[in-house]
Amino acid sequence: MRFSPYRLPALVVSFFALTLTACEDKDPAPAPSTKPKAAFTYTRGTCQDGCPVAFQNTSQNATTYAWDFGDNTTGSQTDAQFSHTYARAGIYRVKLKATGAGGADTTSQRITVGTGAGCTRQIIPVSGNITTATTWESCNVYVVDGNVGLSNILTVQPGTVVKFKPGSGLELQGTGRIEAVGTAATPIFFTSIKDDSHGGDTNTDGSTSTPGRKDWNHINLNGKNGSRLEYCQLLYGGNGTLSYTLALFNGSATVRHCTFAHNAGGGNNQPGALHADEALANTVIESNTFYDNELPLRVNNLFSLDNSNSFQNPQNAAQKNDFQGIWVEDTSTPSQALSWGETEVPYVLENTYWESALTLGAGVTLKLLPNALMQLNSGGKLLARGTSAQPIVFTSYKDDAHGGDTNHDGTNTTAAKKDWRNLVMGSTAGSELDYCQFFYGGNGGNTLDLFASVISVTHCTFAHNGQDDLVTEAALDASRAYAGTVIQHNIFYDNVRPLSVTSSFDLDDSNTFHNPAKASEKNQYQGIVAAWNHNLSKPTVSWEETEVAYVNAENIDLAIDKSLRLGNNVTLKFLPNMQVMLRNSLAQLINANGSGVTFTSYKDDTQGGDSNGNGGANAPVAGDWKGVYAGGWQKWPSIHYASN
Repeated sequence: MRFSPYRLPALVVSFFALTLTACEDKDPAPAPSTKPKAAFTYTRGTCQDGCPVAFQNTSQNATTYAWDFGDNTTGSQTDAQFSHTYARAGIYRVKLKATGAGGADTTSQRITVGTGAGCTRQIIPVSGNITTATTWESCNVYVVDGNVGLSNILTVQPGTVVKFKPGSGLELQGTGRIEAVGTAATPIFFTSIKDDSHGGDTNTDGSTSTPGRKDWNHINLNGKNGSRLEYCQLLYGGNGTLSYTLALFNGSATVRHCTFAHNAGGGNNQPGALHADEALANTVIESNTFYDNELPLRVNNLFSLDNSNSFQNPQNAAQKNDFQGIWVEDTSTPSQALSWGETEVPYVLENTYWESALTLGAGVTLKLLPNALMQLNSGGKLLARGTSAQPIVFTSYKDDAHGGDTNHDGTNTTAAKKDWRNLVMGSTAGSELDYCQFFYGGNGGNTLDLFASVISVTHCTFAHNGQDDLVTEAALDASRAYAGTVIQHNIFYDNVRPLSVTSSFDLDDSNTFHNPAKASEKNQYQGIVAAWNHNLSKPTVSWEETEVAYVNAENIDLAIDKSLRLGNNVTLKFLPNMQVMLRNSLAQLINANGSGVTFTSYKDDTQGGDSNGNGGANAPVAGDWKGVYAGGWQKWPSIHYASN
């Protein structure tokens, strides 16, 4: 067929007509749904109790709603306007989540319910001692001027504001007691006269003055029992020599759901904003919040402390405390059975002595001050059961890697060996340490001393510990432990001496003597120091560790009815003049000629590593130790550098 160029326009027109027809046949793409916008307004009435609030839901592009009214009630109202009744006047945070086809949106407002309703707010000056039962009402602002004594019950209603002039405070006397129980919606405020955000501009100076730490003194419960402070906020206190804001001196009290913020607490002896180091047993400190204090909390070993307290600003997690920790002081009375569960900040210990059981929760960190020790006496027991994910840590006050910058000096100090003394398990039985970590201890020799104790130490890490002192004083010193002791699956590295044992218990091949993350990082004296006690308490002892040698600082002297079992590839090293004495026969040394079993000098670095800690400074020679005696000196090929 002949092609005619005059037909091209008609073809083009036909093509575009078909194309347009095809496009017109397709369904148009649906318009995207508009994302909802959550919003509401409210109108409050004048009331004190049973306060209705009218809510106007002004949300857009939503079909369902989830309300949280801030008083532990919720709703799903879809009405454009509805009413919700609050039990009491106060301040509540209301949240609304609006959901529609385009997604969801959330908003919240802090609303004031019934303020000024039912009463006229007054400023009530308080300067004289309170000797009769008294109630401070939520409608008023009480201004304390001077040190006011309380010798009767003071009841503080929810929502009450108590302000203190400089140098002022409250102190219990006689049968005095404070019952200050607020609510989450209507807390009680103990604050500075300069604090305009609570109770208004009470000192009528506009914005000329602003509140700060140490604006007022403190509240001192002064040896009186039974006070309750719940849902209270203690702000801007801590003036005075001791610098605490609330002190539980020689009494028991309940402090729950309170906030301690912008206080001192770090003065002489670092008492804490909440000073409870002389509080009695039955004291309860739970679910409190501490932030922007010099030092938040000081306790003792007479009452438990769980993991419910918080040590940061809930609205700004970066705002914590200067000295971020819980200080612990020993009391003059025997300790009580108690538990510690706080994991956000460490417990900071001076010398403490324990006559009852202490249970530590997984993830707890204990920091010890310079040269401090923790000693269990008769009746004491330590149950420290961590996990691989949440180990329990015993470390230096200077250790910022565990529990943060507790000593508040940035990077001016760093943790090192001998920063603290040790944990002594003195004459106790039944303690369990599982998944614990011991760092930077050993001032005086050992870090964990199992003196005359029966204990289980498993899955623990010992690193950066010790000083070059007595040969048996290792990071884990079990040279005087009793039968029944278990030491398994532990890790030792960068210690002066890792481990010392005695003949009262077995030692298998499960422990590790190098850093798992860096195999070349071992211990200065790479070996297990063995202190033989004539094997008085156990008929047969088994030694099976093969990574390092058993370094014998005493003679292995086997009584007639006792024996020592050696695993294959076990190395025994001996200090000068030491020997193996078999009182009955060679049969007492079981597997003495087993595969890889070696008897040699402690200078012999070719077997079991550098056990004398001096590199290649000296080499082993014949006569370094005596040998193996069983009716005569043995001449086994596995015996090296002996004099006999």
